Amino acid sequence: MPLVLHGFTEDDTAWAETCPLPGADYALLPGHGWQPCRQPGIRELAADLATALPVGGGDVVGYSMGGRIALRMALDHPERVRRLVLVSSGPGWRAGDERTRRTRLDEALAQILEEDGLGPFVAWWESNPVLKPARPFTAGMTARLRARRLSHDPCGLAQALRAYGSGTMEGLWDRLPDIRVPTLLIAGEADARYRAVMGEMAERMPKATLTVIPAAGHAIHREQPGPLGEAIRGWLAA
Repeated sequence: MPLVLHGFTEDDTAWAETCPLPGADYALLPGHGWQPCRQPGIRELAADLATALPVGGGDVVGYSMGGRIALRMALDHPERVRRLVLVSSGPGWRAGDERTRRTRLDEALAQILEEDGLGPFVAWWESNPVLKPARPFTAGMTARLRARRLSHDPCGLAQALRAYGSGTMEGLWDRLPDIRVPTLLIAGEADARYRAVMGEMAERMPKATLTVIPAAGHAIHREQPGPLGEAIRGWLAA
């Protein structure tokens, strides 16, 4: 029974609706929905989530932000993570100008959420080129996705962005060789940034396998739920 961690601005229903996994436990991450963001950072959240896994170890599936949290779980609590699946995710930014820029951007977005509300933030978020699908979503899917993004508490999302954003996260590149559990890395063919990031991750992680899903961008569970589900279920079954 895998523990599934959703991405930023999603919730615990996102994967169940698009790419259900048998017996999965879909977690609702802090700051999403209308629950507060109590954990001060990814390290603390990873420790809390690890307690939900079996003592002998369980499987963790993480998408985007959820993948960064899952990666931290595997590093800090290896006795609890048996296998790891990361979708469109990475080990954070390396120290330098890009990480500084991303930290400032996350803070600016958090201020938009607190001062202007969800509407302006969602408009900006939907224009993010990283999230552009390989093929345009239908009008119905676009409307459902926007409704989900508008269903959160803006202050909760702002807190989550400050606590778990990629700029805030400590870069884990140097620790990737320490992950000894079997790991499936999945990137969308049209998601150039994460395809490159996850390709480099696969070279650094001793037991990692990289799978690229054709005709998919960042949100693979929405763009290609069938092939993604087959890849994850087949790998877990093996």
